[in-house]
Amino acid sequence: MPVRLPLLLSLLLLAACPATPEALSLTLPSTQPLHASGQTVVVRAIVFDAQGERIEEPKLRWISSSPEVAFVEDGVVTARRSGRTTIAVAAGKARGQVEVQVSIPSLVDIRVDSPDFLLAGNSVAISAVVRNELGKPLLDVPPTWSSADEDVARVENGRLMGVAPGKTTITVTVPPLSRNLSVQVVRSDFARMEVDPTHLVFGKVGQKQQLRARTFNNRSVAVTDVPVTWFSSDWSVATVSPTGQVTAVGPGRTVVTATAGRRKAAAEVVFDVKQASR
Repeated sequence: MPVRLPLLLSLLLLAACPATPEALSLTLPSTQPLHASGQTVVVRAIVFDAQGERIEEPKLRWISSSPEVAFVEDGVVTARRSGRTTIAVAAGKARGQVEVQVSIPSLVDIRVDSPDFLLAGNSVAISAVVRNELGKPLLDVPPTWSSADEDVARVENGRLMGVAPGKTTITVTVPPLSRNLSVQVVRSDFARMEVDPTHLVFGKVGQKQQLRARTFNNRSVAVTDVPVTWFSSDWSVATVSPTGQVTAVGPGRTVVTATAGRRKAAAEVVFDVKQASR
């Protein structure tokens, strides 16, 4: 029996009509934040018809809730600045969305006790503080540590370890940022220090006197390879140079302290015109 023309046309039209999207699913390759401006991630959408069959090459409409954080084009999400955005897609009546986080490091710093001084064989806790451009800490950005000379000092399991006397530079890297720390390791038997003299008297502005720091091991034998830092408790009375030279500034009293790690020794400094002229 011949097929009637209207029925044939109806069948042809039905075959030509595209399937109607009824549902879709989204996949994000990683839930890890994007860590650099311009970094991309592809969100993939799979669309299904009413029979649960996958629709090939569906027409999709993409949108980002915060394009200033990250924008989306054809499923490719591109980071702009730190924050969160919701990537939504629609195909007909089918809808889907996924959240994308952007955490861009803007600052990296190093936290460590006694940063410039370490006894050979000892270790101290060390950590990196990473913040985004909004000043918020980033806890999901793992830092990479390196040492210019691992025979002097290195970082292992969150500890700065002194290996042998010497100087080296410790570097922490959080791409594209890095921060350096100068470290000096001294002999493990360093035990105490003294300052000579322990009392200085000045009578006029600009006078200078030299303080000397002496360092000793645990057998009271003098050692010379210990770095010393100098401080004045009142710089309006007297200043002190990195080598221990004290310069009178104005009347009063101050304490000049030499430090080496947790060990200290001090000298009292007096600016007294009458006492100095005796």
